[in-house]
Amino acid sequence: MGPMRSILGCSFLLLVTGFASTCKFGEFRCGSGSCIPRFWTCDQENDCADGSDESRDLCRNKTCSPEQFACKSGEGECIPLAWMCDQHKDCHDGSDEAQCNRTCRSDEFTCGNGRCIQRQYVCDEDNDCGDGSDEKNCEQNRKCPESAFTCLSGMCITKEWVCDGDIDCHGGEDERNCNIRRLSLCLGQEFECSDRITCLNQQWVCDGEADCPDGEDESADRCGSMSCRPDQFQCDDRRCIAGHLTCNGDKDCADGSDEKNCGIVAPVKSCNVSSQFDCGGGQCIPLAAVCNHRKDCPNGEDEPAGKCAINECLINNGGCMHQCVDMEVGYRCECKEGYKLAADNRTCMDIDECETPGVCSQGCVNEIGAFKCECEEGYIRVLKNHTRCKASEGHASLLLTRRHDIRKIALDRPEMTSIVNSTKSATALDFVFRTGMIFWSDVSTQTINKAPIDEGSERAVVLTKSSVTSDGLAVDWIYNHVYYTDTKQCTIELTNFEGSMGKVLVKDSLDIPRSIALDPIDGWMYWSDWGASPRIERAGMDGSHRTTIISYDVQWPNGITLDLVLKRLYWVDGKLNSISSSNYDGSQRRQVLYSAEFLRHPFSITTFEDYIYWTDWDKQAVFKANKFNGEDIQPVTATHMLQHPMVVHVYHPFRQPDGVNHCQSVNGHCSHLCLPAPRINERSPRISCACPTGLKLMADGLLCVEDRRIPSVHPTAPIHRTTEQSSISTTKLPQDAYSEAPVEETTGVNGTVPSDNADGSAKKSEKDYGQIAWIVIASLTSIAIVACGIFVVYRRCTRAVNSINFENPVYHKTTEDHFSLEKNVTPHMYATAQEEESANPLFEPGTQCV
Repeated sequence: MGPMRSILGCSFLLLVTGFASTCKFGEFRCGSGSCIPRFWTCDQENDCADGSDESRDLCRNKTCSPEQFACKSGEGECIPLAWMCDQHKDCHDGSDEAQCNRTCRSDEFTCGNGRCIQRQYVCDEDNDCGDGSDEKNCEQNRKCPESAFTCLSGMCITKEWVCDGDIDCHGGEDERNCNIRRLSLCLGQEFECSDRITCLNQQWVCDGEADCPDGEDESADRCGSMSCRPDQFQCDDRRCIAGHLTCNGDKDCADGSDEKNCGIVAPVKSCNVSSQFDCGGGQCIPLAAVCNHRKDCPNGEDEPAGKCAINECLINNGGCMHQCVDMEVGYRCECKEGYKLAADNRTCMDIDECETPGVCSQGCVNEIGAFKCECEEGYIRVLKNHTRCKASEGHASLLLTRRHDIRKIALDRPEMTSIVNSTKSATALDFVFRTGMIFWSDVSTQTINKAPIDEGSERAVVLTKSSVTSDGLAVDWIYNHVYYTDTKQCTIELTNFEGSMGKVLVKDSLDIPRSIALDPIDGWMYWSDWGASPRIERAGMDGSHRTTIISYDVQWPNGITLDLVLKRLYWVDGKLNSISSSNYDGSQRRQVLYSAEFLRHPFSITTFEDYIYWTDWDKQAVFKANKFNGEDIQPVTATHMLQHPMVVHVYHPFRQPDGVNHCQSVNGHCSHLCLPAPRINERSPRISCACPTGLKLMADGLLCVEDRRIPSVHPTAPIHRTTEQSSISTTKLPQDAYSEAPVEETTGVNGTVPSDNADGSAKKSEKDYGQIAWIVIASLTSIAIVACGIFVVYRRCTRAVNSINFENPVYHKTTEDHFSLEKNVTPHMYATAQEEESANPLFEPGTQCV
């Protein structure tokens, strides 16, 4: 917006101070001589004082480019081809939505409401159409293949899920008569709801508010006769709501008991100044009854002596700056559009419309008495509403995890397709649009997986071990890393796309980390924590400069997302039933939406253009609403789906804008991990070198060496690779060693002294390493002797050859001198991120998660 604001500022200056003889390139000369940006012409807004920028002769001759659709109105309207047949009438005459083929493909099922779904969704006991037409006449069609297990409800699951400790059939018959311990996704200090997915803070049980989907945390058997807290109101159905919600005109209790017996005195209403006279005390009479020689007001205010039939506007315009309106008694001042009355009720001052959130989708330029909305690169103003911006290319869709599958839901047409099937408990999700690869976590198999979005059957495991319980996952699409939160380890970690190299970034003072979001362009990561101290934090993507940005009025921050255009953070709170937003640093915080109906149990959130999208476990659906004011709530999917909708993401190229990979050249000179550093100011380093857990960074900030304080940790499960690993490596590590938190040299994982078995294994390992070392040394010695012999023979054979010798003192420098020169070189800017924080720490480490 910087160059754009310069152009707008120069143009506006010309409008105020005078006219230009010639306009710059990219500008239009108005008939009055002033200059405006050329793209303001023919936008149905009179930016020139004489309206020459909207003349019919100018706009009728406007031609559309090959990448645009010419509306049939004949007014020179052009829209991007991507806006055609997207269920939104962008042309004023709606010609972009005419003649659109709304039929489903041959491999799809046509719902009664016109929606298209894949045929595999028919008769699966899930209302995918929304009108139930896909679940009609299914008695004969509901038959599972031999490779599947048939639940009592008719649902089909793979036989591998039978007796695996995880209930997949709704009635739990797949886990009956099984000699296996039931798996639990909740931590020891959490309350597990009957759906076996929802985990609650123990303090929320019997607190008067149902947090489990079926409300068993507030059941009478469990809670008995329960009373609400002093700051709460207890509804007639025993539910507790916040005290400030009573008698507010909205039924926040399901039975409406919060609006009974309020006894509120009606507020004093104001009179319509254009048609009514204010007698005072909220009493209004028609203007026709004023100065009619009859006292209609209680105290005769409508018949003041000496003030009737006097026009005060005739004298100096009544002292009004703009307009003076004479009234039967007295007068009032009014301002032109774009202005408002000052405190003296006479002077008019400019309204800065840009101070109102959402007045423009993106850029807003305030002018004297008006304002102008602008769009970022890649977006175009909507013809019917020039304050809104819309992506000029691409077709946006939603990616949705639903435990047993991952789906893609089109936003510009009624279509839903399957990407990955037969997942155990797919939870977190993200993607790389550039390569078409999706990544997701599975909390049952405790893995992180990936697959091409068009070939979901070609899935591969990126990371697996016995304790990868990731509720949050985010992909760095520029530097090619996967960041994830580990709920059971209480860590935030990263790994590369192959799962062969990773690191624990944050491990201190974490309770229950949940969602995570990245901004690799500026090098920041954000995450939510809903433990004992609920909060939202951020840190550099290298783990430095950690700080808390949201710490009050937050209880259950389930999902977070970033608006990369407006630089704002959005989050859903499952306990407060709200969606809020703030700047990246936590400032200018606003509540976007509160709804006990549509935000009963929100889990995930994403944003695109003017909308926010979220999943709700209570309604079991995906909803959308205006991201500025929370209005226009609409369901995107059918409500009450069979499975919980988990994480949702908007799939569009503009959700992952292009950025410079400063590690691309020789890996940023880093021996192992090259990570983006946070942009604090213009002089901040762009990248930072880091080491996988098990290695430590040397003083040069580039090279990693073995950290002997950290014992070797052998993986508990194999890691399956889809790409060949490099045969060249500085240090060979166990595949999962980097996922373990560092421990002190003299203590075990739980702070105890290592056992004798561990000592024995270590001694045996040292013995093996000693034998290998002697073999390597002997081999190198033999090679050195042979090389010396060859060198002596060569010198003797070539001694008689004539030669001219030039002496250069540089060649006399030793290896030690070279290293000394290297140490005196100015440090690389990309190696100073950790040093910058150590000099000025932004946080103090706390206690480690237990």
